[in-house]
Amino acid sequence: MAKFCENEFEQAVLEKFENNSWEYLCGYDISRELDTPILKQDLRTYLDQNYDSLSDNEFDQVASYITEYSNQSLYRALKETYKRLFKGFDLLRDDGSRLFINFFDFGDDAETNNIFRVVNQFEFQEYKLQRPDIVLFINGIPVSVIELKNPADDSVTIVDAYEQTHIRYAQNIPSLMKFDFINVISDGANNKYGALFSPYEFYFKWKLKEGDAYRSADGPQGIDNIIEGVFERRTLLNFLRNYIYIPDNSDKNLVILPKYYQYYGAEAMFNGIVKEYAANTHKGGTFWGATGCGKSYIMLFLAKKITTYEEFDKPTVIILTDRNDLDDQLSEDFENAKEYFVEANTLQIKNRPMLTQKLKDVQSGGVYLMTIQKFREDLNLLSDRRNIFCISDEAHRTQTNVNSKIVMSQAKGAKTVYGFAKYLRDSFPNATYIGFTGTPVDATLQVFGDITFKYTMFQSKEDGATVQISRLNGPREVQLNERQAEICDKFYESMANAGTNPDQIQQSQRDMLKIKTILGATSRLDIVVNHFIGHYEKRCRENATVNGKAMFVCYDREIGLEVYKRIKTLRPEWFEKRKCAPEYDGNEISRDAMDIEKVKFVCSGSKNDTAEMKAIIGTDDDRKNYAKEFKNEKSNFKIVILVDMWITGFDVPSLDPMYLDKPVERHNLIQTISRVNRVFKGKEYGLIVDYIGLESSIAKAMKLYNGDIKPVNGTDAALVIFKDFLQKTMDLMNDVDYSRFFEETATPLERLDIINKGVEFVMAFKERRDRFMGFTQRAKKAFDVCIGHDQITEHEVDLLHYFLCVRSVIFKMTIGDTPDATLMNKKIAELVDKAICSSYEGKDFTFDDSAKDDVQNLFSDEFLEKLKKVKFPNTKYFALVKLLKRAIKEFGKTNMLKAAEFSKRLKNIIDRYNSRNELSEVEEIIEETVDNLSEELEKVFKDLKKEKSSFEEMGISYIEKAFYDILVAVADEHNFRKALNEETYIELARKIRELVNGKAKYADWTNRQDIRDELYSDLAVLLRKNGYPPTVIDEAYDEVLKQVENFKKYEE
Repeated sequence: MAKFCENEFEQAVLEKFENNSWEYLCGYDISRELDTPILKQDLRTYLDQNYDSLSDNEFDQVASYITEYSNQSLYRALKETYKRLFKGFDLLRDDGSRLFINFFDFGDDAETNNIFRVVNQFEFQEYKLQRPDIVLFINGIPVSVIELKNPADDSVTIVDAYEQTHIRYAQNIPSLMKFDFINVISDGANNKYGALFSPYEFYFKWKLKEGDAYRSADGPQGIDNIIEGVFERRTLLNFLRNYIYIPDNSDKNLVILPKYYQYYGAEAMFNGIVKEYAANTHKGGTFWGATGCGKSYIMLFLAKKITTYEEFDKPTVIILTDRNDLDDQLSEDFENAKEYFVEANTLQIKNRPMLTQKLKDVQSGGVYLMTIQKFREDLNLLSDRRNIFCISDEAHRTQTNVNSKIVMSQAKGAKTVYGFAKYLRDSFPNATYIGFTGTPVDATLQVFGDITFKYTMFQSKEDGATVQISRLNGPREVQLNERQAEICDKFYESMANAGTNPDQIQQSQRDMLKIKTILGATSRLDIVVNHFIGHYEKRCRENATVNGKAMFVCYDREIGLEVYKRIKTLRPEWFEKRKCAPEYDGNEISRDAMDIEKVKFVCSGSKNDTAEMKAIIGTDDDRKNYAKEFKNEKSNFKIVILVDMWITGFDVPSLDPMYLDKPVERHNLIQTISRVNRVFKGKEYGLIVDYIGLESSIAKAMKLYNGDIKPVNGTDAALVIFKDFLQKTMDLMNDVDYSRFFEETATPLERLDIINKGVEFVMAFKERRDRFMGFTQRAKKAFDVCIGHDQITEHEVDLLHYFLCVRSVIFKMTIGDTPDATLMNKKIAELVDKAICSSYEGKDFTFDDSAKDDVQNLFSDEFLEKLKKVKFPNTKYFALVKLLKRAIKEFGKTNMLKAAEFSKRLKNIIDRYNSRNELSEVEEIIEETVDNLSEELEKVFKDLKKEKSSFEEMGISYIEKAFYDILVAVADEHNFRKALNEETYIELARKIRELVNGKAKYADWTNRQDIRDELYSDLAVLLRKNGYPPTVIDEAYDEVLKQVENFKKYEE
């Protein structure tokens, strides 16, 4: 049979198009001039079917309008062509009348009213004669070029197809390629689509949606997905009209096409909004998307669909964020999309007066971007129109805050205030609210509606939309040791005995658990900064970073400033200003490139900032310029120290290491570390250097973000708990008359007096105080979960607020001269600093796990007895795991096989520890579980100790026992153990040791292939002579040789 050739692949693809209702025509059968890109007969047929018959002169006007090509760049020509095709043409007819022509029919009968044509052998003559494999036409107008390569020829690949369209066709036939809005390349095995001006890395596969699942895009069926998905006729019209974003201004020739999930996601959101708008629910639904998946573009596509939907009758779209830096980034895209939206009134609202000016009684239209913080209590009603659509980015944060709280002061009394989201809804009471989040929480869904579309981190990584994130532990010296933890506990005990407010003690202890005090310790910062500099410099030396861009995330502004100053002291040369990084010297750089340092500290300003802080962090305008420079690959600005800014919604694709020295809650954790997961040329993974120890937190967050855990969980159960403990609190406070507190006529000072009466009542008896603090704490925690539930009454919320006011006053009270939480934290900070100092001895970091501790004493009876006395179960467990890992590693230097067995046992115990139920309220059960696991670890220690001394009973040496073990293991694996007696195995172990010692005269024998080959040969002869194995098994020799080399590697 003849070889499968490219022409056959082309014919197969053409047949697939025909099977999907496209009409086929061979280019050779079309009567046309070779420099004409359109099919005039199809265009005339379409026009005659939909408009009054056109004269030849009128038709030529239409054809000329479509094909005109002034001497511009290909990018500008494609942009202008797209604009003309989808805006339509106002034709001046021969009789002087006007006729507006749409080049495509998007109505209900689009599939029959438009002519869909697939053409091969379409020759085009311009600078050179070229013949693209396949060109797709709608109504005679080309809309896509497809380039194919033979799947049976391994000398050509999809990259060759990419280069052919982007280089040869783009240069030689630009008058045709300006119509190539969706470029497709395929070699049969790989099938991708993209914009003509996109790098190859930004060409994507299309996964076809089938119900709630997606058909794989891998292999030959990938071309089926594109044909049945993108080029399904109605989908294609929608895609061309609404999903091709060409910015108004771009210096990077930017054309954005949606990835499959962006298209399906925006479509699902839009369809849900149409349904909810008709039902007048004001809830447009929630989009849950993996961080880094391109939610900004999905919002852009969705806004386009909303603004152009006729049933919404010139709607207004409001895009909301909760941070200025996010607002600026979104505004940059949206304000550059006026032509895309066909809405000139697209702008960023920069202040509250502008908000009132632009949106007060707005009658129609407009796309506005702003932060939610601009909505406050004095704003009142702005518009009661229904066709206003508020799209909230990072919707899990401030946009769900619709509930009230009471603010107290001695001067002004008690006042009720609300969250920004409540004032937003007061301003637009009839609007539809839509949520976008990478962090699904219960409150988000209650405010915006159920999840309409979900795209998980697993899908994102699988699709190549993001890269893998790797994690590296920071130095262990930054952790608090057990001895100092006991000292801290004794300090708290002494404070309790002195009569300190127990709630203040608990607060201080919570601060300690959050590592707040540890992170700012002077000695710790010295260690962390030294480690950071060493690690960063090593990555740069070894070209392990694609561009040297790094983030260092600190706990707060004060610590960030200390890190900045320490780096400046240790590397002053990093603070010399340059227009570009040294590696770009001599290259062309942007005219507006800044003279800037390699390191900057970026955080929001405060009115209480010192002159030093102000000089370092700069102004708001400075920070905008810093953001632009950090995104610039050639900029000298490489390292940014952060606290909160830029760690969500800020994209720098070349960023690969993040140095994380801040505890982050689960809902923000993935948002933070995902700064490093963006796709960039040459970037295989993003790295997190973890100075905190967030391994388990990341694992739990990943489960949620990958959809393994449902985001809505427990609201009904929380409602029961809330109502139960609220009632218990009411019963406890039955003798206090606080009814006046809720009356509208009550003055702030009256309300404050009622709060104080409640405080006096609760504080009268210790038992009453303890019960009240416990009841209100449980009620508040449950309320935070079920907030917004339709079964919670306004009066119940008011009651809770009153009780929490009483609780807050009691919590803040100190007794006599006893310290509050802040003063106790300062004392604890001193103890922590001593703890870190004592664990660090000025050693240099080697950035590996080669600790040189005296492992032998880990096996002593004294050591195990000492561990039994450790008071805290989890501390004891972690100490055992840590030391056992090192012990097994040391043991593996001489006995690789047995070390592997012990490693499996250790992993089994660790897995069981990690899977325990940490949410259980029965602490004794948890501690008992941990204690049992620790006992198993102790048993592993003892077994390891026994194994290390087992050679003595056998009458052989410690090293000979390692050879004995590998001989027996291989014999067991290959079922010939009983072929030799025990004495033979022992004797062979001795002879192998002698054989290895004979090679010891060559110090570098493990690196010399000739000596290794000689040893392998001698080893094979020795084993064969003694009947090991009974038949030739090469693996047996290989395994024994591995143990020999392992022994020599670590032999002193």
